[in-house]
Amino acid sequence: MRKLLFLSAALLLSGAYAQTASCPKVGGTATIAQNSEPGNLNPLIFPTTYDTNIEELVFNALVKPTADLNYQADLAQSWTFSADKKTLTFKLRPNIKWHDGQPLTARDVAFTLTAIASPKYNGGAFSQVEVLSGADAYHDGKATTISGIKVIDDRTIALSTDKVYAPILATLAGIMILPQHIYGKIAVENWQKDATNRNPVGSGPFKFKQYRSGELIELEANKAYFAGRPCLDRLIVRFGDANTMLAALVKGEVDAAPVPVPSVASVKDNANVKLTVVNQLDFDYVGTNLRNPVLADKAVRTAMAYAINRKAIVTGLMSGYGTVVDTIFPKSHWAYPSNVRPIPYDPALAQKTLDDAGWTMSGGVRSKDGKTLKLRLFYTTGNPVRERGAALIQANLRQIGIQVDLQSMDFPTLVTYLLPKDGQNKPRAVNATDFDLFILGFGIERDPSEYLSYFTADGQPPNGYNFTGYTDAAGGNLLTKAQETVAQTARKALYNQFGLLMRDQLPWIPLTQAQALYGSQTRLHNFAPDIRGVNVNVARWWVQ
Repeated sequence: MRKLLFLSAALLLSGAYAQTASCPKVGGTATIAQNSEPGNLNPLIFPTTYDTNIEELVFNALVKPTADLNYQADLAQSWTFSADKKTLTFKLRPNIKWHDGQPLTARDVAFTLTAIASPKYNGGAFSQVEVLSGADAYHDGKATTISGIKVIDDRTIALSTDKVYAPILATLAGIMILPQHIYGKIAVENWQKDATNRNPVGSGPFKFKQYRSGELIELEANKAYFAGRPCLDRLIVRFGDANTMLAALVKGEVDAAPVPVPSVASVKDNANVKLTVVNQLDFDYVGTNLRNPVLADKAVRTAMAYAINRKAIVTGLMSGYGTVVDTIFPKSHWAYPSNVRPIPYDPALAQKTLDDAGWTMSGGVRSKDGKTLKLRLFYTTGNPVRERGAALIQANLRQIGIQVDLQSMDFPTLVTYLLPKDGQNKPRAVNATDFDLFILGFGIERDPSEYLSYFTADGQPPNGYNFTGYTDAAGGNLLTKAQETVAQTARKALYNQFGLLMRDQLPWIPLTQAQALYGSQTRLHNFAPDIRGVNVNVARWWVQ
């Protein structure tokens, strides 16, 4: 994200789209809800979950994931690997059109991939194309083209890498293709502030119609969609905090919405609303700013992990709809190491860990070498479990002498701390004072290779999503080796090692993995979220 998946329940448009003939009824409008307004609608500019929820209704990638995390055709009709596995050639579907009627060709694919590698591109996705031969040279201004991108004809494009790159399909599944005739007219460094961020033109099942800031986005069916028009005529996405959207669901004002666990009873008791419980590929964690010398002390991070009562979050705040995780993979993912040591809830051990590291208690606060354990914990509004969980974490840490100042904010505001800008509104590096701790979620949408952007030194903002500032080569080396390993058994072993290392180092303190709860009106048919998210079969939704 991988698009930037800060929050849980990424809504992916996967699964085969059905032709119109499979729609029991064509027409009508459905309204779905999400818990925050998107920041922008350009899928190549630091896309968050809330952005991607909309973008994946409007745009397409070359391929898309299946329910078992394999890959299937999207814009691409077929693809073949060369004998040495270093060149991947795609054949696009015939006669694909952009929403404005212009043809979509291999040149649009080449334009999109090349733009991400531009020296002036500042949207955070360069690491997704860096593997292509010649991308680094182009990014550094040493070449005028990317040698690993070859447009063969309007429907054929070949992509080459210098080394075998196992997750290339997973990477390409995360890159939505932009129309060159629109975005090519805008300087790539100006994409973030261009009007297209509120008026996107894509090739997907729905066309953008209007954006009412603070309220909703309206989309209309793409009746010329290459996989068959959607059953619905219109799809409206409303945004607001979780409780407001749940109230709208219960009143029948929206057709589908996330259900906060503390409010699940209001859905179960409503005869017009169906509750769907779905396993997920994401988890919540406490992120740390390792540039802060206090948090750079592993003993502090370890003590915090021991002091947080994660099981209380699951049982008390999540009503049992989830589990604790002991490293930075969701338990439902194949990369989760089965032999990881559980993180105990043990305040006494947390106290001893700090004592042994020289953090002495005075007046209820610990200090060492003139530094005190007083930290800020940022968390986002609109998620009741995280809001109440932040208060529980504050109380847990106070017991071991760590004073925590809670600061709530909406998601776009939190992004300004994690991805800061300078006085000229240009992305800059994160420093030790931008933040201390934050609560967010992370979802593996495609492949663990996306961790490279989060846990390598050159992935620090503005080049990637390494907000934490993790620079240990041990982690990066495991991730790099896994990228170059094709055999699935060997890849799994490498990611298992990485998971064990993260359990030991704790740059992210893993918390819980929640199940996703969705409520849907009985008038909305074929609403069938799965492990990939909510919109997996959105083109087949129809209303009574």
